[in-house]
Amino acid sequence: MKRIMLTASVLLGLAAMAPAMAEVYKWTNPDSGETEYAHAMPVRDPRIKVIFVIDEKTGVVTETIRYLTPEEERELKAQDDAKRKQLERDTYLVKTFLSVEEIERLRNERVETLDAQIQVKGALAFGQESKLADLKTELAQYNFPVKSDSDLPPAPEDLLLDYARTLEQAQTYRDDVEALEDRKTRINAQFAADIKRFRELKGLNASNSQ
Repeated sequence: MKRIMLTASVLLGLAAMAPAMAEVYKWTNPDSGETEYAHAMPVRDPRIKVIFVIDEKTGVVTETIRYLTPEEERELKAQDDAKRKQLERDTYLVKTFLSVEEIERLRNERVETLDAQIQVKGALAFGQESKLADLKTELAQYNFPVKSDSDLPPAPEDLLLDYARTLEQAQTYRDDVEALEDRKTRINAQFAADIKRFRELKGLNASNSQ
């Protein structure tokens, strides 16, 4: 252990100020650069990197205190949050399910529901895309897309509006399908993690799901 001895005058002065105290704190003043001593911790200042706790009787450093940097504090908080969430998830798993089969059954129900929604949205997207193809064929007889040197007549406004709405709706349905597929992937991943964790909590191996 690293030892830092206090001068006799410092020890006597501190002892006179607070004879009942057994520890002295030592740090470097961030403004003056001078070493300071006190029986109480200094007001927290991120510029104070290290505080030494010194035994008042022996002058020996018994502990070194270092404040966390903002980055370290954020990392520590993230770790604490992850542990808390894992504990909450573990509690949910052991209180909700009796076997791996129950977890798998719930997963299958969720996935089947999503598959049904994907099928519906996909059919709607296909319908809009089929309509879009017909509208493109109809628009081919007009100056669309607009070209300055075309001899074709301009496309009717109502036809252009129908085309724009159909294009937007088709894209919306395709976005819905993509979002549902992504959700399905995340649900499968979550259930896979839950099953693995449930087996760990219950002391089960992969071949024994009960």
